[in-house]
Amino acid sequence: MPTSDDAYRVLTISSSEPLRAVIRTALSEDPAYLLIDRRLKAGELMESIENLQPHCIVLDYAGTPTKPLELIDNLAWQFPDTAIVVALPSDQMAEASRVTLAGARAFLAQPLEQQELLDALARMKELHQRGQRAKAAQGTGGVATSSRGTFVVFSPKGGVGCSLVAINLALAMKEQMEEDVLLMDAKLLFGDLDVMLNLKAQNSIGDLVPHLGSLDEGLIRDVVSEHVSGLKVLAAPPSPLAAQGIHPEGIHRILASVQGIYANIVIDAGNFLNENTVAVMDASHKVLVVMNPDIASLRDVSRFLELCRTTLSFPGDRILLVLNEHDKREGLSDSDIERSLQTKMFAKLPWDPKAALQSINRGVPVTMHGKGGALRKAFEAMAKDLAAMAAVRQTPSPRGKRAATEAPGRSSRSA
Repeated sequence: MPTSDDAYRVLTISSSEPLRAVIRTALSEDPAYLLIDRRLKAGELMESIENLQPHCIVLDYAGTPTKPLELIDNLAWQFPDTAIVVALPSDQMAEASRVTLAGARAFLAQPLEQQELLDALARMKELHQRGQRAKAAQGTGGVATSSRGTFVVFSPKGGVGCSLVAINLALAMKEQMEEDVLLMDAKLLFGDLDVMLNLKAQNSIGDLVPHLGSLDEGLIRDVVSEHVSGLKVLAAPPSPLAAQGIHPEGIHRILASVQGIYANIVIDAGNFLNENTVAVMDASHKVLVVMNPDIASLRDVSRFLELCRTTLSFPGDRILLVLNEHDKREGLSDSDIERSLQTKMFAKLPWDPKAALQSINRGVPVTMHGKGGALRKAFEAMAKDLAAMAAVRQTPSPRGKRAATEAPGRSSRSA
């Protein structure tokens, strides 16, 4: 049985006796939790919390001694290792997104249900234990591997097949290199790599955010899921709300830490260009820009390449153009596209709507089908070329090295 020193310490901040009673009753029969049931004065709040050192704070949004959003922000800033769970009145659930952005780890609707409270605290306790294991694993002699190739798949136009390309490219690279490849979902609001892989990911990139100051190999490997193929997957948060508290600095720290563990990384950045997306690109070796052979796609890619040359300051050799759904019978010709963009095509993926749609609906990527097939062969050739690039890169380029060790600078701003 855990001692009081081992128990997960929960502090309640609320002026509502009924709410405190619910929390008291819920935790009273579980020795894994130690409830700190004290009424703290506003002027002594921060000092008291520092002395009490709770692992988690259950904060009553309507019953705080000061403005709730300011308090959550101050708590998250001064006590980054302490999880904050906010109890929101049912008529103020619209504040949920603001509460999350202020730094809360979770929120619950009032009146509180005991089981929902226990489920939320169990999750907070699990994340705390993972963080402790990660800290304990520091200095055990494990040798980190510097990333030889971090490849971002992006398109300024939606619906061109970025996720399909990222998944199959990652699998083809794993087969080509015969070593671990990490597939990371950077579509934080609406990521769906887990669905397309038929993978039940238990964790996501959001689980790393509370531990940005103590990211280590043990914690990262704990959060990364493994596909049946052996592909490592870092999934997107399970809901848009859970992703709203992830900012460029956090993404940068996570990717820099991941690059120290996995030699080969493929990132699905989707088609939404914001500061998080640019932070990922800034730390990458290559950005694979996916397009279809149509006028709309050509226009959007042209605008993006101009942005790369000006605002983002990406060198020309950082960008690799990938033509998806290529069909010589329809659409713009290769020469027309290359002449318009003044860029040579890096890879062409043939038009095979049946294979692509079946792979998405069945959760079985094209590269896991039987031998043969033009689309599969195209991904294999693409992976071979990228593997060759990674093989000659013993150390990151000066810009890449900067991106992996420093905070994002001007080129990490999308506007």
